[in-house]
Amino acid sequence: AYTGSFPTVPNRRDIMTGCYTFTYSDWAPMTNEEVLLQQVLTKAGYTTYMVLDTPHIVVQAYGFDRGFSGWQWIRGQEGDRYKTDPIDVKLPCAVEKLRGGARTTTQYLRNVHDRKSEADYFAPQTMAKAEDWLERNHERDKFFLYVDTFDPHEPWDPPKHYVDMYNPGYEGESVIYPLYAPCSFLTDPELEHIRACYAGEISMVDTAVGKLLKKIDELGLRDNTAVIFTADHGFYFGEHGLVGKISHIKEEVNHIPLLIRVPGQAPGQRWHVVQPCDIMPTILDLAAIEHPKTIQGHSLVKAIGGDPTPLREIAVT
Repeated sequence: AYTGSFPTVPNRRDIMTGCYTFTYSDWAPMTNEEVLLQQVLTKAGYTTYMVLDTPHIVVQAYGFDRGFSGWQWIRGQEGDRYKTDPIDVKLPCAVEKLRGGARTTTQYLRNVHDRKSEADYFAPQTMAKAEDWLERNHERDKFFLYVDTFDPHEPWDPPKHYVDMYNPGYEGESVIYPLYAPCSFLTDPELEHIRACYAGEISMVDTAVGKLLKKIDELGLRDNTAVIFTADHGFYFGEHGLVGKISHIKEEVNHIPLLIRVPGQAPGQRWHVVQPCDIMPTILDLAAIEHPKTIQGHSLVKAIGGDPTPLREIAVT
């Protein structure tokens, strides 16, 4: 799987429209003309719901909530203009090492200053809200739940025990929101610690997602519910001498996870080059719903069933 339109907002746009949206739009609000996955499913009788902590697709009338029967936004991620206190914020590193200077990191630290336990972090909150929704709605005949968490995107500040799994005893600066630049502005220990914070955040997300998958099993949904897990892009942690997702988009950034579990299908193999715009037609085929003519992606249903026929020769990012 390779990302298509890039990064955060364009990626979600590809997923929800089944199109290569960067051919006509970049980081921009959804238009009323675009036919959305959740819109088609709702029209077909599905109860559709979105739980998210990724602010970018719903702030400033971006409209990615259009078509959902309901939605819930966990506030405060990244630079979300959420809280104005505490007034005095101590940055975790020298300001010149931070992307965007002090502004985004200061806002973020205000937003999260009153966390008390792992349950208060964004991915655990978001997955817990998804679990709650499933408990209340799992007996519906047809539902579509879209769960969108920004982690493990920076700022990377998981609970300390996760970081200590990968870099115990570190006492230097914690560059949780680094510049996108050649990594020469970091010392070797700082870069090692950034990698540990990222790995720790991934472990936190894995734990939270695992609880959601366990809830699916506890509610008896495994045998009649498809589950799709994917991401938008990767990150450079010193590869090619870079930190961030900049310059030439290489394997570390554009090669993404895509796991699909369909009831009754045995685990498959990697035969195909696939992209985010393939998710919408795949879901519609699983639901036996006719595709809108706007879709550019390919359904993966035959591939999931074991058909080795190539879907495309190349991926375009």
